[in-house]
Amino acid sequence: MSGDSHLAEFAAKKERLTTGLKLARGRLHLEKNTSSNLFRYNTRVAQHHSGVSLKGFDQIVGINAAQRTLDVEGLATFEKIVDATLAKGLLPLVSPELKHITIGGATVGIGIESNCFRYGFVHDSLIEAEVVLPDGRIVLARSDNEHADLFNALPNSYGTLGYILRATIRLMPALPWVHLNTLRFSDLQLFLDAMHAATKDPSVDFTEGLFYAGGPFYLVNTRFVAHAPQTEDIIRDHVFYRMVQQQPDTYLATRDYIFRYDPEWFWNIPETGPYRLFRRCAPLSLRNSGFYKRYFNWKQTALQWIPWNIEDDTEPLIQDWEVPWEKARELVEFALTGVDLGGKPWLATAICAPRTPTLYPIEAKRLYLNLGCYCYIKKVPNRPAYWYTRIMDEKCFSLSGIKMLYSSTFLAPEEFWRIYNGNAYRDLKKRYDPQGAFENLYEKCASRP
Repeated sequence: MSGDSHLAEFAAKKERLTTGLKLARGRLHLEKNTSSNLFRYNTRVAQHHSGVSLKGFDQIVGINAAQRTLDVEGLATFEKIVDATLAKGLLPLVSPELKHITIGGATVGIGIESNCFRYGFVHDSLIEAEVVLPDGRIVLARSDNEHADLFNALPNSYGTLGYILRATIRLMPALPWVHLNTLRFSDLQLFLDAMHAATKDPSVDFTEGLFYAGGPFYLVNTRFVAHAPQTEDIIRDHVFYRMVQQQPDTYLATRDYIFRYDPEWFWNIPETGPYRLFRRCAPLSLRNSGFYKRYFNWKQTALQWIPWNIEDDTEPLIQDWEVPWEKARELVEFALTGVDLGGKPWLATAICAPRTPTLYPIEAKRLYLNLGCYCYIKKVPNRPAYWYTRIMDEKCFSLSGIKMLYSSTFLAPEEFWRIYNGNAYRDLKKRYDPQGAFENLYEKCASRP
């Protein structure tokens, strides 16, 4: 289908949406073909909204290879986007490593990758967005038009101001393969210094670190290459995070690198005999984070119905925190001494954003360290639930840092709104959701134990 045909199809879908919204009196709800990548610790009561679904807005509208831009509908997954753009030697500036994250979700959330030191966050690639508002209006938001305030507030709004129907984003050149070089350090400061140096090296396209309590610290610097002597298979043969610790040089297909943590859901698939067989033989439709998330949710629901089910002694610690680079060592040392991941690694990368979004007030053009963990850990005896999340949040904020809200936080409302620019958010709500049809950001993102 040609680009003009895709654009006509999008226009037709938008017209149907507008008509449907009039009949439904503006009521809409978000549905998509993939599982959610939000991780809320406490069970939330499902909100069953009548109205018009946005499920069909999940297609590529058009690629302008000459201008390096992509027009794409808001519920298109990064798997679909990467496949379409990589075929033309291009990629989004930032592509999250889980295949089923959507472009709209990563824009109104905070999407990161191991090249954020160069390009900022996912939302920093955004040129414009068509947004359907809670009252059913559709507006075009750009940095230079009458909806610039909405454009600047989309990041970290999590759909509480509206949903993205279509986005235009910038692309970058990409080669078919990448070369990964792993450096091993026994000292935290040497590791941090090496990552900082990598962010200044124009030959480094991606940089990230994996490390454990007491070390070692692994820094993986990755570069695009036009030729690869051989490539590794991280779907069937290797567990990615283990592989890069065991060999200093690795070549991967670029697509595999972009989604390198998807086959194992980072490191949440057990490394036991049955699962080794699963890796080798399971169809590709089951070797992805979307399937694992659906399976895990089903399992948790099923266990609740078993009368003799023993209370689970684990809890999630799925979080990302960011602090200014000069505070990086203090945050990492606190994490390594105060949090027990049960032998799983921490993941770190560097971020430098070109601008300061309204609702995610990091300082533009300042280097930050992002520290993440993505696993289930043992509950801490004689402490409140989610103890590690609570103390890591407190430490992060005390270091002038900020955290992503795709996962739970336990901030009181006053502190939450202080950190995430509540005054500006209230003004935006008055303009774009005056009837309060959607939850506000605190209601959407904060856990209430």
